[in-house]
Amino acid sequence: MKINKLFGLPLLVLTLCLTSCSDGEDGASGLSGISCWDINGDGINDADEDINQDGQFNALDCQGLNGQDGADGMDGTDGTDGEGFDELTQFGSITVNLSGTRPDGETFEDSAVFKFAGLDGGFFDDGGNTMLIEEGPDFTAYSFGIFRFLTAPDDSVNRSFTGFSLVFSNLGEADESLLLGSLSINEYTVIGDDYKYFVMTDSFQSGANGTSEFEFTDLSFDRENNNNLSFSYSFEVLAANNSTGNPLTVSGEVDVYLLEKIQ
Repeated sequence: MKINKLFGLPLLVLTLCLTSCSDGEDGASGLSGISCWDINGDGINDADEDINQDGQFNALDCQGLNGQDGADGMDGTDGTDGEGFDELTQFGSITVNLSGTRPDGETFEDSAVFKFAGLDGGFFDDGGNTMLIEEGPDFTAYSFGIFRFLTAPDDSVNRSFTGFSLVFSNLGEADESLLLGSLSINEYTVIGDDYKYFVMTDSFQSGANGTSEFEFTDLSFDRENNNNLSFSYSFEVLAANNSTGNPLTVSGEVDVYLLEKIQ
């Protein structure tokens, strides 16, 4: 009787254990996070888009979205001009505007500032940046020679320049008039937006050789301000008398400081 009772006890324990250790009901599923496989976060596996051609997972798909660009930083300070720049540009400049039709029939507009003067004696003696005032019995003649290079002058490299030769009578007076006027443009390259170019080497004389009379506005000569000569100009040139082979309009501005040679 005692043995039967002891045998029944383990059986009861085993029965209780089996009953208490059986699986319970499944709990509610947790929220799914957005994985690298589900780039759009819509629960759809984007694996087909996340595999490289070599079958490897594309780690770039796991990166976050790019943020907005930051604000631009402050501009840096301007650099200093190269050595000799101030000396070569101290006497002012000539601006030349060209408008017309290219030799290939395309219309064009072009503008350039010629601001470099030579500093050698030959440049000045040849009328590169000089003035001369001569008193005559009937009028006073003002002669001006003004030439400027497109870039820093170099005899072997830079031959692109422009220049005026002008003679006025009674400049600044009521009877002021132009006695002689010419403008030269030498080996200036007009470059189009289509990467085509042509070269201008021309000389224009006011009222002669297919050139209209030069028109001047805001003409001023101030001897007290370092012989400052300034004016705007414009004229027209016939097709046969310029490098384009078509009618040409030339205009621009001059603002220069001239030297007077000691006689």
